Amino acid sequence: MLILLIIINLLWASTFIFGKILLNDFSIPVSFIISFRFLVAGITVGIIFWKKITLSKSVMIKGSIIGSINGLAMIFQLVGLQYTTASNSGFLTATYILFLPFIEKLFWRNKIRKIVLLSVTTAFIGVYLLSVSEFGSFQFNIGDIYTIACGLIFAFQIMFISHFTKEANIYSLILIQFMASAVMGFGYLGYEILVIGESIDFSMIFDPTVISTLVFLAIFATFIPFSLQFYVQKRIQPTIAGLAYLMEPIFTVILAVIFLSEGFGWQTFFGILFILLGILMANFKKSEKL
Repeated sequence: MLILLIIINLLWASTFIFGKILLNDFSIPVSFIISFRFLVAGITVGIIFWKKITLSKSVMIKGSIIGSINGLAMIFQLVGLQYTTASNSGFLTATYILFLPFIEKLFWRNKIRKIVLLSVTTAFIGVYLLSVSEFGSFQFNIGDIYTIACGLIFAFQIMFISHFTKEANIYSLILIQFMASAVMGFGYLGYEILVIGESIDFSMIFDPTVISTLVFLAIFATFIPFSLQFYVQKRIQPTIAGLAYLMEPIFTVILAVIFLSEGFGWQTFFGILFILLGILMANFKKSEKL
């Protein structure tokens, strides 16, 4: 399971980098990125796993819940990414780990273990260190606020995936989730045009770099990692999964150094160290292995 989680986090980390490029360098609308990404991913699932997909009212409802939550989270994440850095976005998205144990307790009456609270605190220190330019100097802007909201919404997604995959066909859930997220993207496109009154130029979409980046996001950053997420979370607890997903900001920082020329120093090193320590602490008392 650990190898699969590493792959998931590495592929997801790439979304911050390539999403930032699409938003800033090519001015691709948030709504189109989400719509294209999840529509293509959904079509891919339908083509590859069509024999294993069985649709029912229950699956449609559960998949739509997960997909709508995911789509909303992605909207907040990409809107926030327009105003904050890739590293900050990775950090603030990871705040779902702070919300997840309490959401689990609220919905399912799960007991919050002391080791989990300690590991959450330790990991949060790590993701904080990864993202601030100077220790103690982190200040919130509108992009940060949007991304914190994204983190809260993602906590609900992780929780529902873990519980719904125990009963429903995961291939069907993945398909419905992708399509529901795409619908959310198209809905936001309508909001951008009709409510906000934005004039959207779709000519850049035909640029070869834009097309290749969008296809990468759809297949390698959506279809593959989200499919693996459903498989993995059927076998581990939501809070443990959430902690494991904190590897994502680690990979985000590494990719940001490579592609966006962001710095790497002792503060970054200790941030990574704290995150890994938090993940190990959460699993040390568990009988099941990642």
